[in-house]
Amino acid sequence: MHASGRESITEYYPPRTGAIIALVFFLVMTALPGFVVFDGGAQLVMRVLAAFVMALFGFGVYAMLDDLLRPQPTLLVTDQGFTYRGFPHVAWAEVDRVRLGIGRLHKGGRAELFAEVVLRDPAEFRERVRALGDVTVRRDADRPLFIVAERLPVPVPAVVEVMREHHPGLVIQTVEEAPSGEPPAPPRSPDRDMVESALVSALTDELPAGWNLAVLWFSLVGDDGHAGIQLELSGAGTEEQEAQPSEEVLMLLNRLKEVCYDQMTGTWLSGQVLLRSTSAKAQFTLSFTEIPDWLPIPEPDECRRELATYPRAGDEIPAWLRQRIS
Repeated sequence: MHASGRESITEYYPPRTGAIIALVFFLVMTALPGFVVFDGGAQLVMRVLAAFVMALFGFGVYAMLDDLLRPQPTLLVTDQGFTYRGFPHVAWAEVDRVRLGIGRLHKGGRAELFAEVVLRDPAEFRERVRALGDVTVRRDADRPLFIVAERLPVPVPAVVEVMREHHPGLVIQTVEEAPSGEPPAPPRSPDRDMVESALVSALTDELPAGWNLAVLWFSLVGDDGHAGIQLELSGAGTEEQEAQPSEEVLMLLNRLKEVCYDQMTGTWLSGQVLLRSTSAKAQFTLSFTEIPDWLPIPEPDECRRELATYPRAGDEIPAWLRQRIS
């Protein structure tokens, strides 16, 4: 990272570890075919193919060396806006807000903290991305702009704070805040406070020493359940880990689903609990209509079991759930 106060520029460079590992890999893969290329007894076709492989991986060696010797910033932030590698420049006037969240941004990937830049005119921004020749965007024209930790030398929340220093008017929506315009939560049952308190206590008891932030995410439709814990630990450098919730926590999640039931709206299908070591209050976010997009859609039998156990008004059944059972 490099910052220039006079020009008010902050630059973040990608970690060098990945490039070094890739360089070693390409060097090995470039050297191995050499035994065939310089083997006078090998067939000509095999020597030509081996030479082609050497040239191919040799280009990878060149690319990794160039990346190490002349690195390009992953993120450049100024008082006028920011430039994220692979995307066009974004002016602060284009940004509606920055939303800190946690989830799996790629199918089968690990849950991670991310910052989603919510734009005022995403369609116009997509046209500019297409102009850069981003092939992947053509398959998903409405893909959000995510800033992720794997491309940065510091945690994502630290980057967002620097963005706010450059643009004090930037609106930052934390992971526990619900987006504006969502319907109000259904009425709380008398037992809900007790179950939530027991859940937070059980979750806190199993967290390791030195934790800064913990997010318990979960989904349960019928008997199809998934859950995990995302941890941010302190130490020599902030690091992230994943953990599995205990049987006690899972049991309390089942109980929470029961006490949140409402005859009109049903009960939650997914949610998360956020804990901060600096705060005594936990943040609960429950969704009665959606499941995380990185999870597979439950089987029709599980969807039917969900509605049989927790029936809800017809117009409160999400479209995806209605389609699944039909």
